Amino acid sequence: MSATTAEAPARPGGDGKDSGARSVTRSLARTEAVRLLRHPAVLVAFALYAAQWAYSAYAGHDRYPVLQDEDRYTQPPLLLIAAGTLLAADLAALRPHRHGTDAMFDLLVLPPRRRTCAHLLSLLPLAALSAAVAGARTGYAAIQDGAVGSPSGAELATGPLVVLLSGAIGVLAARLVRSVAAGPLMVAGLGIVTVVGALQSRSDWRWWGLVAVEDENRAPLPSSLMHRPAGWHLLYLAALLALVAAAALLRSGRRVTTGLGAVAGLALALAVVAGCVQLRGVPDEVSRARAAAERAPSSQQVCGVRGPVDYCAFPEFADRSRQWAQVAEGVRRWVPRGAREKRYAVRQHLVPDVPVGGLVPPLPLESWAADDRAAGTPGALPVGTDWGTHSDVAGDRMLAFAASLAHRSVTRESSPAPEHGVVCRSRGVLTLWLAVRSTADNQAAYESLAGRSFGGITLNSFDTDTGLGFSRREQGVVDALLKRDAAEIGARVQRSWAELTAPSTTTDRAAALLGVPAPAPASRDDEGVCAV
Repeated sequence: MSATTAEAPARPGGDGKDSGARSVTRSLARTEAVRLLRHPAVLVAFALYAAQWAYSAYAGHDRYPVLQDEDRYTQPPLLLIAAGTLLAADLAALRPHRHGTDAMFDLLVLPPRRRTCAHLLSLLPLAALSAAVAGARTGYAAIQDGAVGSPSGAELATGPLVVLLSGAIGVLAARLVRSVAAGPLMVAGLGIVTVVGALQSRSDWRWWGLVAVEDENRAPLPSSLMHRPAGWHLLYLAALLALVAAAALLRSGRRVTTGLGAVAGLALALAVVAGCVQLRGVPDEVSRARAAAERAPSSQQVCGVRGPVDYCAFPEFADRSRQWAQVAEGVRRWVPRGAREKRYAVRQHLVPDVPVGGLVPPLPLESWAADDRAAGTPGALPVGTDWGTHSDVAGDRMLAFAASLAHRSVTRESSPAPEHGVVCRSRGVLTLWLAVRSTADNQAAYESLAGRSFGGITLNSFDTDTGLGFSRREQGVVDALLKRDAAEIGARVQRSWAELTAPSTTTDRAAALLGVPAPAPASRDDEGVCAV
């Protein structure tokens, strides 16, 4: 048997402390590492990981990544590899028992504790491979044209350390229970803990699990305003790893050595301390900085000029202005030159966090307006931090920003955010068409939203009751326009701009000017008083 050959010592050593025993331990570790890398559970786990990554890339989920979020997104997929590693390590450590060769291994000079050490060392290549995979995934996100922000080293190291810890748990399980059922049960138990933590995404207690999942419906934050004790969590996992490894080694020997006992005690103390520190909650200085950023962000932002627009954003999101400018140019493309504003501004905003089970707070519009005036950008259009095609929520917010720009061009109003209500008649048709046709991404976002909406659509840039609504009739006209060539409709828009933007122009008249039929009104009130 290859395992028996690998464990044959080069020369006797009573306690395994001589160089020959160390050499054989390393040799056995190399042999077991190769076996782990070839184990079906590990291969299946890597295949599932690759499939998930390929699907995410194919679906366009990674086109506009925020890297301070992407670093933690590497962790949940690595749980697949961690589960495969736990199963494979448990079966590897149980191999002599499963094959009925316990007695033969007991005759070897290499003691059980050395063999356990070899199994623990064999996990290192898998952890290194996991780190390479996580780094490659983050690197792929970083080279995307729409990437902003910067990743955290502690977040990136968490996933590979979880893989290493899971493998060590598998080895410990084999030393505690000589049953192949122990590994799957451990995977199931850790899976339940992880799922419970994910369901409690705002609880500090989730940090006591393997990974701490955030509420992914919340908009991204600048890294300086985030509170993720990733460094302490990494220390917590490292302490657990040391504790599990020491326990496996102690279980393999006939007596408790002073060194291993001290390591186990120190690891337990570090795990308790790091675990408690993780429960401290958001520090006061971070809470104050968030509150200031929510109400008056200009002092924390940088501004740049792209064409006729000033774009102001938090430093890590400054490059997002390229995508904002694409939307702005897409909207302005069909606006006659004489009707275009000479200059205007766009400012990035955060919104107050919604407490669990609480009501959505109103936007601090008065504070925003005062901050814009003080910063020299009065009437700046607000935009959030969430952007892209990775989720329906982000797509909706992207389309809502385009609608705000289009509404500004159609009405020439300089309010920082419109009142909640319906943009109806011809203005509603024109606003929605300009927004949808601004970019291909916004058209895809509209198609997604239309499939999830009934009786019209509502576009909110933020999780509040402030936004633009469009009734079923205006949406029906836009749907007909989208089936026609954009250049043809754009030419009609420019020729009839003055009439299309008049508040009194009806939906039927707009449809006639643009050359498409209008849906029949559901009632006489279908074109009632417009809120905005």
